Amino acid sequence: MKNHVIKKLGAFVMAATFAVGMLVTSVQPSDAATAKFQVKKVSYSKEYKMDDGSVYFTMKGKFPTIQDDSKAARKINQVLKKEKNRLIHQYDKDLATFQDEYNSQAAYDKKNGYDFAWSYGDEVQCKVTANNDKYFCVMLSGYLYEGGAHGLPYRSCLTFDSKTGKKLNAANVFGISKKQLNNKVHKLYLAKFDKNDPNAGFYPVSRKEFKKDLESMNFNNDFYVRDNGKAVFYADPYALGPYAAGYIQVSATIK
Repeated sequence: MKNHVIKKLGAFVMAATFAVGMLVTSVQPSDAATAKFQVKKVSYSKEYKMDDGSVYFTMKGKFPTIQDDSKAARKINQVLKKEKNRLIHQYDKDLATFQDEYNSQAAYDKKNGYDFAWSYGDEVQCKVTANNDKYFCVMLSGYLYEGGAHGLPYRSCLTFDSKTGKKLNAANVFGISKKQLNNKVHKLYLAKFDKNDPNAGFYPVSRKEFKKDLESMNFNNDFYVRDNGKAVFYADPYALGPYAAGYIQVSATIK
């Protein structure tokens, strides 16, 4: 998980509203076009409060679990559960800092006559991008808000072999080495850069600079599989373009 990269910009004016801590279970159909596993999404929410009862941080999200009792499903569920626990506890070490900064901002706003309506928060959404006889893939998309103009999005994408339940990286999916995989993806990004499409979202840098940035990036885990037989690779916001560009993606057909 990346360290905090969003800096507080003056007085905070954005409100982060979240539900009271609870655990709710609901069964929903898969987001994928062709369903193999039946997927249940579990909603999680927890508030962290100051001594006076004010909420300084809220963690919430929706997390998937497979209802089937097959060996593959059980194996996948173990990984999904582990990843859920990692995400909901990823800020535990930062809680003291969150409290201090919340108190500091609340005091500043009170002193200057501002209405204080802000807290830290992270919300994770889940989407099944592939659910067929070859692959089961889940995208967990988080959005951490730390004050300022906007929050920081992040992803955790998990791809599995539907028959065995084995977790796969991109090199596994394409049957090549990690080095070959990254060379393949780097070429896709270079081809996209060379089209000089202003809508691609890249920083306005030279090809040499762009290629150098790419060479430091590993896409072996930054990908997801779709039911249409394609693998989509993504660069995080700020990695190759400004925040407004979001995730800059390229794709390749899985053979």
